[in-house]
Amino acid sequence: MSYVIATWKNGKPQGIKTCSDTNTFQLVDLDSSSDISRVYSHPYRAGAQQILNWINKNDEYLANQNLCIQPEARFRK
Repeated sequence: MSYVIATWKNGKPQGIKTCSDTNTFQLVDLDSSSDISRVYSHPYRAGAQQILNWINKNDEYLANQNLCIQPEARFRK
């Protein structure tokens, strides 16, 4: 099972993706199954937790977005 870092805004799920141009993490909408392929996915929950811990320590904006770790399958339609 793979895990994603996600949140909900206005009742819609959003996930974390990496942006190589800015070397940052960004939130993207998860409106379709193809959107899942754009988000950062980790095969182990512990690995996803390490990324979430890093985000919470180093990105003030994302740290305030109520991010949590969720099974990737939850967002597949």
